[in-house]
Amino acid sequence: MPNAILYMTRWPLYEDQRRWENRLAGPELIFDPAVDHVTYVCDEASRSGVPADAERVHVVPDLDDVDGVLKVVDAVVRDEGPFDYAIGLSEALLELAATMRERYGIQGSGREETVRFRDKTVMKELVGQAGLRVPRWASCRTEEQVLAAGQEFGYPVIVKPVRGAGSVGVSRIASAEELRALCAERSLKDLEIEEFVQGDVLHVDGVLDATGRPLFLCTSRYVSNCLDFELQGEPLGSVLQTDPAVRDRCEDFAVRCLTALGLRSSAFHLELFDTGDELVFLEVGARVPGADVPYVVHDVHGVNLFRLWVDVLLGRPVDLPAPVPEQSGGWLMVPGPRPLPQKVIGATPLIGEVPYVYQELVPRPGEVLEYRPGSYARIQGGRFLFRGGTQEEIEQAVLQAREQYRLTAEHVQ
Repeated sequence: MPNAILYMTRWPLYEDQRRWENRLAGPELIFDPAVDHVTYVCDEASRSGVPADAERVHVVPDLDDVDGVLKVVDAVVRDEGPFDYAIGLSEALLELAATMRERYGIQGSGREETVRFRDKTVMKELVGQAGLRVPRWASCRTEEQVLAAGQEFGYPVIVKPVRGAGSVGVSRIASAEELRALCAERSLKDLEIEEFVQGDVLHVDGVLDATGRPLFLCTSRYVSNCLDFELQGEPLGSVLQTDPAVRDRCEDFAVRCLTALGLRSSAFHLELFDTGDELVFLEVGARVPGADVPYVVHDVHGVNLFRLWVDVLLGRPVDLPAPVPEQSGGWLMVPGPRPLPQKVIGATPLIGEVPYVYQELVPRPGEVLEYRPGSYARIQGGRFLFRGGTQEEIEQAVLQAREQYRLTAEHVQ
């Protein structure tokens, strides 16, 4: 029997062959046209990510307009029959997909399960209840309560949106005066405050089967961190870890966190702190990792995390390549100069100049760099992928690229 699939996407595919984001999630890679009958719902910007010959395509004005999308899908279900699966692979579409499943009686995660991986207070509460270390935190309600939490946790503290991704809207607050100023200038609604945890930040990525068993796991250590990338314009990257002791410790902790959250049949991206003495949960998304992580995983390990996730969702057999534990790889992303927009004057390619760089995206003279929220990959100051060396060699190459790369630009009024 064919699979009737409702697939919601907000990911375009680019025609210039320079930008590689979203390519591993291309429908021709994740679906089987012989058995998967896919109905696409997208917006105009992501129409290029839908096969040109697709017969069932519905373009909506705004995928964030849930009522508008439901009106379209209601008509499709009425005219064409029910769906067996509802899939949305981007974080911004997870709740919409869950709404579709509940509305049309489709198997899979509903809204209650999905909110655990969207609401940072819910996820920390559940992980903490399982006896795993999480940062001390509190929901923001009043200025008095927030200042009391800051005094209890000690400065600096972190204030962040309860829902959000990519460190957008996150503030590192150094004093009670700064916290008082933040309370005066922005609404506290939908914010949380938490202790600042000092330590390395790592991420564990993979896919779990229908029982919650890991099918694939890998651990990476960040170069810099997402907050410094967002707030200070620091280059961001990470390197796949091959040390068995590091991987075993981090991956065991990650799986215990995911078990506490009840995740099944899903990809995941879990971030944690390593203080040296303990591991501390940071946050988790029920999705494939962002930035250039999935491309490095694919090119080093031969695993397309998007395809593996869809295989699990559709109940297809999984045949993974044999892991090569000693193989490492990494990525580095350089944001555009501040303030954006900036017109590029020149940039230095690194392929052939820095070891293990095998793919790069270097802006061309005259190109204008603009900030577009929603994806680190859209900040095109420079992107570099690394593979072919040991963990130590890749780490050194990433640091070398960070020091050696030069981008000159001028601010555009």
